[in-house]
This record gives sequence, C-alpha cells and structure tokens, in this order.
Amino acid sequence: MRHPILAASLLVLLVGCKQKHENERIQQALDAFQLEEGLRIEPVAYEPMVIDPVAFAFDENRRMYVVEDRGYPDPAEEGEPTTLGRIVLLEDTDGDGTYDKRNEFATGLTYPNGILPWKGGVFITCAPHIYYYKDSDGDGVADIKKTVLTGFNDTKTSQIRMSHPTLGLDGWVYVTGGLNGGNITSPEHPDRPAVTYTAADGRFNPETFEFQVTGGKSQFGLTMDPYGHRFGTSNRHPVMQIVMEPWNLSRNPHLTFNEMVQNVSPVEANAVVYPISNAVTTAEYIPDLMGKSHTGTFTAASGLVVYNGTALKPEHKGNIFICESAQNLVQRQIVKENGASFTSAIANEGKEFLASTDEWFRPVYAQHGPEGALYIVDMHRKVIDHPAYVPEEMRGQLDFEAGKTDGRIYRVVREDFDKGDEDKTGKVATGSTNKDLVDALSSADEWKRATAFRLLLESKPADIADLLKETIAKSSNNEGKARALWLAHNLGMLSLESLNQALASDEASIREQAVQILASNTKYDQAKSALNKLAEDPSARVRYYSAIALGNINTNEAVQALAKIAAKDGADKWSRAAVLSGLSGRSQEFITAFTGMKSAEPKAYAAVMQDLGRLLGHGGTIAEASDFFHRLVTPDAVDEWKISAMLGLSEALNGRKQELKPNNKGLLYAINSTSNERLDSFVGKIKEIALKDTADKQSRAISLLGYTSYEQSNDALRQLLSAHYSPQVQIQAINSIAKLQDPKGAELLTDKAKWKAYSPKVKPTVISALISNTSFLPVLFKAIESGQIAAAEISSIDRTRLMKSKDKAIADRATVLFKELEGGDRMAVYEEYKNVLKNAKPVASAGAAIFQAQCAVCHTYGGKGGQVGPDLSGIKNQPADALLLHILVPNYEVYPQYQSVIVKTKDGSTKSGWVVSETDNGLTLRTATGADEAVLRSNIETLTNSGLSLMPDGMEKAMSKEDMANLIEYLKKGDSK
Repeated sequence: MRHPILAASLLVLLVGCKQKHENERIQQALDAFQLEEGLRIEPVAYEPMVIDPVAFAFDENRRMYVVEDRGYPDPAEEGEPTTLGRIVLLEDTDGDGTYDKRNEFATGLTYPNGILPWKGGVFITCAPHIYYYKDSDGDGVADIKKTVLTGFNDTKTSQIRMSHPTLGLDGWVYVTGGLNGGNITSPEHPDRPAVTYTAADGRFNPETFEFQVTGGKSQFGLTMDPYGHRFGTSNRHPVMQIVMEPWNLSRNPHLTFNEMVQNVSPVEANAVVYPISNAVTTAEYIPDLMGKSHTGTFTAASGLVVYNGTALKPEHKGNIFICESAQNLVQRQIVKENGASFTSAIANEGKEFLASTDEWFRPVYAQHGPEGALYIVDMHRKVIDHPAYVPEEMRGQLDFEAGKTDGRIYRVVREDFDKGDEDKTGKVATGSTNKDLVDALSSADEWKRATAFRLLLESKPADIADLLKETIAKSSNNEGKARALWLAHNLGMLSLESLNQALASDEASIREQAVQILASNTKYDQAKSALNKLAEDPSARVRYYSAIALGNINTNEAVQALAKIAAKDGADKWSRAAVLSGLSGRSQEFITAFTGMKSAEPKAYAAVMQDLGRLLGHGGTIAEASDFFHRLVTPDAVDEWKISAMLGLSEALNGRKQELKPNNKGLLYAINSTSNERLDSFVGKIKEIALKDTADKQSRAISLLGYTSYEQSNDALRQLLSAHYSPQVQIQAINSIAKLQDPKGAELLTDKAKWKAYSPKVKPTVISALISNTSFLPVLFKAIESGQIAAAEISSIDRTRLMKSKDKAIADRATVLFKELEGGDRMAVYEEYKNVLKNAKPVASAGAAIFQAQCAVCHTYGGKGGQVGPDLSGIKNQPADALLLHILVPNYEVYPQYQSVIVKTKDGSTKSGWVVSETDNGLTLRTATGADEAVLRSNIETLTNSGLSLMPDGMEKAMSKEDMANLIEYLKKGDSK
C-alpha cells in the first residue's frame, strides 16, 4: 500500500528536480549569449510555459498572446496539415517579470504565424485564413471564433505564407504576402468580389474587412517606424522599404516604372553576419540550393523591428533589429535617411548585437513590449530549416523533431534598467480614461504610444477632438504628434487648423504626415494649396510625398509644383516616378512647365526628359510626339537632355511603327515630318558623341543610333565594337545593332576577327542579339555550321526555343545543329565527370582563371563578377559533387526568380530573362547580359515562362576535365590555395 506522505514527498522531489533541470538549461542558454555591452538579457517565458513560439502581442493589460506553431515543419511533400498550432495567453501574476500563468486561448490551428490585438480579441494569421478570436466571458479561452478573410494561398510550405498583421497609422492592418498570393474574400461580406493577386503584400480594414494589394514582397517580417514607413524582409534581403504603392503607379497607364521596394540594407553576399556558433546552414549540406543560402551572410532574415522603446540606450532608438535564426543571432543596423528612402548598415562591424554559441538558439521574431524593452522570440529547435528544402536522401540525417517541446521569449534592457524607469506619460490599461490614452500618445515609449493609438481607434470616443487638437499643437514628442494627427484624421476629427499647423511645422516628419493625409484623401481641399509651397521643401521626403499628393490635384498650379520637384529631384528614381505617375492626361502641360525650369539640376533634367519622351511616345498622339521631336532637333548643341528625351520617345514609339510614315532610314526619320537635312546633322552629332563623349551622354547616344538605319550608323557602331572601348560601350553598340534588325548587322557581329576579340562579358550579348531577331538567325546558323560559333554557346532555353519554332525551316535547321547537345543525357555527363573529383589533384589558383573566363560574366564570387545569376560567394559550403552537378546540369533546379521568361512584343522583338519586378502596367526583365529591360503589358504579344535557367548546358565543352576540377576547387576554397 502506497504511503501518502511518501508519495507527496516523492512528487515534490520530482517537481523540484524538473524545475532545477529547467533552470540549469536556461542558465546554460544565458551563458551562451554574447550581448552588446551595457545590456542584459533575461527570460520572460520558457518551456513548458511556451512551446514553439513564433510571434506574440501584448494587450493593454500586459498579458501576452503567444503564437505557438507546434506543427512546424508541415509535411515536406503533400500531406494532411497538422492541427497542433495554438494561441496561448500568458500572465505575470506576481509582477516579477516572468510569466507564470498559461491559458490555452485557442487550439486546433494548422500553422498560425501572427497575431494582433483588436477590440478585446485578436486577429490571427493562419493561411488560408485570417481569424478573429475573442474571450467574451473572461475564462482565458476564446469563445468567439470568426474567419474574417480567407483565400490566402497555403500550397507552399508554412514558412512562406501570409503573416505579421501590423496596424498602420492609417488604421489599416498590413500583412506580408510570404511570397504568396491568393483569391481573397470575406465570409462577413459574401457579396463582395474576390481580390486576386500573385506574390505581394496586402492590407485589410479591421472594421469592414476590405482587402487591398499593397507594394512589397515580404517574407516573415514586417515593421513600421513611428512615422509609418514600412519595412519588410526576405531571407537574403534583411531590410526592404516599401517606398511606392501600386495605386500610385497605376494612375498613369503609360508609365513603365514598376518598382515598389528599395533594399535599405546590404543584400545577399554583402549582407554580412558574424555568427559565433558552429551552426550548419542549408547551403552546407543541400546541393539543390546552390546560390541561395550562404554561411556568413543573411540566409534566414526574419522578424525585424524598428526599435523605438526606452529600455535600451539612446543610441538604439531608430535602429532596426533583424533575426537570423539559421546562424543563431540578432543583428542591429543603424538607419539613415537617403532621399525618399533610407539606407542601413550593421552597427558594429565584426560583432553582432546578440549572438549565441548555442546552435539551438533560433530567434525568429522581435518586437516592442511593456517597459520599453526589446522582446525576442526563440523558437528553439535543433534544425530550423524546412525539410522541403532538403534533398530527400538527406532528410533522414536531420532531426526536425528535436526541440518541439521547447521555446523561449527573452527581454533585452539596459544593464541598469529598473521598472521604475518606465515612462510615466499617460496610461494604457483597462479603466484608463480617454485623457490617459491621449496623453499616452506622447509617451517616449513606442509600445505605449501604439497601444494607446489602437485603443482609441477601436473605441472611437467622440469627446477627444479637443485633446487631439491640443496634442497636435503643443506636444513636444514628434512621434506622438504624428499619431495624434492620423488618429484625428481616422476618426473624422482633424480640423483644417490642425492640418495647416502640421503642414507648416518646423519638423519635416510632421509635414510629411500632413502631406500623406492630403495624398490619400479627397477632403481638406482648402489645405491643398500648401502643397505648391512644399514642392520647394528642404526635405526630400516631404517633396516626394508632395509629388504623390500633387498628382491627384488637377490644377495648373499642381503641374507647376510637380515641375519644380522634378527639376530638383528628378535624378532619384522614386521622386521621378512619384512625379510622372501623376501626369496622366497632362503630359503636355508638364512639358511646358518643366522645360521652362532654368535652374534644373542637369542629371535630373536629363532623366526626367527621357521618361517624358517615353510617356509621350506611349500615350500621346503622333502629332504630339512629332512636335516634341522637333523641339529636340535644333541647330543648337546636342545637350544630354535632348539625347535622353529623344531616346525615351524612340523607345516608346518603336512599338507604334505602323502609325508612322514608312521609310528605309530608321525610326527617327519615320517620326520626322519635315526636311531630313536638319535631322541628318543631328544624327551626325549623335555619332560623334557616341564615339568619344562622357559615359552617360555616350551611352544614351549609342542607344539612340539603334533608331537610325544600319547604312547610316554602321561606321560608328563598327568602331564601337573595338576592344579599346569598355565592355559596357561594346554592349551598348551590340544592342543598337540588334535594334536595327538588318542582316548586315548580324554579319558584322559574327565577323571572324571580331568574334575572336569579344571578351567573356561581351560575347553573351552578341549571342543574345543574334537569336532575338529572326532576320539574324540565318547568319547565326551559318556561323555555327562553319564551326566559328560553338553550338554549346547557345543556352539550352534558346536552343529549345529555336528547335520548337513555329517556323518549320528554323526548327528543322536548329534541330540539326543542336541535336547532339539537346539529345544527350546531361545526367550521364555528370556521372562521367564525377570521376574527376575522385582522381584529380586540383589547384584552386588555376581554377580562378577558369572562373573569370567562363563564369564571372553572370556570377559574383568574393564580391566580383556579374549579377545575372545567383551569387556564388558562399558556395564553398556545398559538396564538390553538388557544384559539379549544377555546372553540368544547370536546369537540375532553377529557382523561380531565376527562371527564364520569354516576352514577344508587338514591335516584333523578343526578350528573355528573369523577372526583376512587375506591376499591373508592366514588368522588368534581367537579361542574360545583366541589363534590365522594362516592358509595358500593352506592348506584350506573348509571355512564356520556360521554367529553365539562363545558364547554358555544355560547360564541359569549354574546358578540360582538369579545368573542371580546378574550377570546383576554387569555388570550394577561393584564393586560399
């Protein structure tokens, strides 16, 4: 018979032993940390209080909602999702700073990943749904459960899905797309049409559940600074700012610019990290992920936050903190203004803000919290990578289950920080008065400001108009003043007096907020005249947002103001796009205003004129285009801006040739409606500039020759192919020859002497030109038949395209030429060459020369080389046989971002490359030469996604087996051997 006292004693002993073991584990984790001096890190929750945390949010009473993604990783291949995910509600009942009470708020979820408090409940992101859950009876368990939005794609792995619900100053909730899209509907509004989109970020109205697509392609990370600037992240791009929104670009259907995101931080090979653990990143054991993940650089950037709390040091305010789970660290970057955008760089070269020698430390999320502290989530897993990205034969060697019962949340504060140091301005808690909350908007602490803002936005009190007005007028805290300004606007309480005060503020950050309010609304017409003055504001960012706002105002004064901004900031792509996006239907008025700007900065003037030419060419009448053309062809000196404007006009009108008068002297002469004598003189001057002028002017002049005729310009273009000109100049000349589409140009490009003289950087451009024009193909085929050009120099994608041409003559001839390459078994070649790795004694230094000759045109290694394909700087971590595989079988695996897309345009040309960016208006292709080409959707005849790499097969034909072994040795060891 069991003795009750002995049993109780044994239970106490077991509990005590377990607690001691847990305490020892936490202390070991703390001992493994390397933290910036003058700070301390302390656990606020750890297993079993939290398990597999990936995100959290505090309510106004400092209770913590924690998202537990216990099902991660979901099945590597297709399979039923788990329902292990849950939301837990933690409380610190004794006020010691450690959470000691746990309620399972919601269970049965698949892969939840984000949370946001709202009206006593929470929004939960859990693709394909966004839920709203609330505990209405106070038992700590949700009893109200709604799906408010649905249709977010969940076909990809759980780590790349919609996440990070974040409340913006405008009252919308922003979410990342996680590299996914969707077909979004709201069960609350079944009659509302679906919003369909591909990979992009989005936002929804928390009251109406209207969903909109926004700029950005963020993965697991989204944050805003106190002024609403939005930053996202993806694995190898730690900090990206969403600068432009699609609804601004779409105002002008003839604008080819389609970028919305600026890389604020260094990216890829330049995004350096300094781990102190021996963690193995994916690239070290996964042959299939060549070029994607690199030890010593960001490979799993996530959970970033722009910190504006009070518990760290003053120098930490405004810094961005980024989690890097794969290498067990959190990096701090210092942010600086850079025109309309920002730049950031690591705070301490060679040392991280927080790093651990413990390979199980997996920081995935960082956020503000009570007392002004920085809170960090440690999912705590042995392996953080998803098995879907690990070769099947490797998965059994990795323990994806280890750590599934663990999880920690830490708080970082100053070493001397005490709870008594917490900012006392205002109050946020149940029972706080409206005055308490409005006062809290001016707190020095971001968590307090944000919480007060949310509570007031939720409750919409009718009696705070005067309090907000006073805050806008008198608060000494600019961050709080900004929140008060937006809150007053969101609640319909913003007076014209307060708005005008903000527009006239001494602080650029406040003027910027007022301008954004004007840009997004049709109200406040009486205040909009202030925008004309702000076109000359000393702040580049205020001018940028003023340009966006002015684009919505249809007055002559607004056009004049836009011209002033363009004259000053036109060299900046974002400012130029902001101006031009607002010119739909009034380009002529703007041209008149802009050309009268005598004080315009020269680079800005040239850049704007080039884009104006494009706009007019795409959207103006032929008569308007011709009139603009004749403004440029004058007896005066040929200034850079004239070349730029004519180039932009020609690029756009090239797709409208059928509307121009026929001729045999090229596009420029088709545009010209008067005597050719003056144009002949103009073209002669262009040729002179092309041969000897400064870089930018020369570059544009060479491009413009592509719109003359071959007979007229071949003498200059022939000279420009000489080796004494830089590769970039030669490439420009080749592109112009391709535009002329004269078979004599193909003969020039394949001239035996010139072919031998092309450098590795130039030759791919020649090949691209030869295969992009049907009239060039017979010349190309003849050169291959004669052995002058090797068939292997034509990429697999282009060989396949030619062999499948609808023109039977082309297809038949290509099949004969390429049958040996395309009919062979690439894997058989790989198997044959594997013996090289076993038998050779390679030399890395010899491989360096091979890399420069064969690879550097497209790939970067050690900071040098091309930008067409993946950066290979971290490739040394992969096995030698994996390197061989990707060299010999480049289509073994091609990342979506590097898959070749073929675009045939209405002007008869064909472009191929991978998509750098795209909008509703068009897309930009990164071609095999490394150049970017923008294409309007209205000019696209067909678009085909090949799924294949731009890298050619047959690399073994360009080197010996010894060369191949040396190349691989170099990629493994760099210059160290």
